[in-house]
Amino acid sequence: MKSTLILLYMCCFFCANAQEMRGKIKNHGKSEMDMVLMLFGMDNPISIGTVNKKGEFTANLANLTIDHISEDNRSMSIGPLYFNFYFKCNDSNDFGDDAEKRAARQDYVRLTNKGEWAGTVFLVSDENLIPWLEDGGYNNAVKGSFYEVIYAEEDITVNMTCISSVYAADNEEVPTEYIFDVQLTKGFNWVEYTIEEVYETDPDVRASFPSKVSISNLKDPSKMLWVGIYY
Repeated sequence: MKSTLILLYMCCFFCANAQEMRGKIKNHGKSEMDMVLMLFGMDNPISIGTVNKKGEFTANLANLTIDHISEDNRSMSIGPLYFNFYFKCNDSNDFGDDAEKRAARQDYVRLTNKGEWAGTVFLVSDENLIPWLEDGGYNNAVKGSFYEVIYAEEDITVNMTCISSVYAADNEEVPTEYIFDVQLTKGFNWVEYTIEEVYETDPDVRASFPSKVSISNLKDPSKMLWVGIYY
């Protein structure tokens, strides 16, 4: 009975469309902070929620607006959809008619205290992904998922696979497969990147990297670890 109640509690932590999430940021133990996106620069933060002194937070992407962002800042940050995913296809034509639709990518959630940038929250299914996200040239990728936010100016569906490539050494180019199945709605969206395969490299040359990745909407918010790093 107790385990059933715990499971029910965890399920209630997240609303059906995963726009609103509640949880706890690991390693917080700080003061209350604002959780913001900085797609349009540090001078134009977009608040998505707050975190208390215990690290407990509520974050919500619904009903956010960019009306306060100047056209100049929008034009600098919003660009073609094909350029706004973590993993890039070699040919923008792989996105078809959607390639030039406008979007903007946010890698991490930022934490601010009295308007000052105080920390970064990595969203991962496995903390071992964080060193690779910080520097993929020297730190090995591992299987697992990480999560970002994409802003779209209109509803967009991306359902395709593209083959790209990464250099494992000066004379060794390795094909990589990126499988997209994403339905972006106008506004802000959680996006999940699942690393399914990792190409093992010569560690004296470069770190191992993802060779097969699935890109989708957020599937299971309960698997997201919110890990804070502070300045």
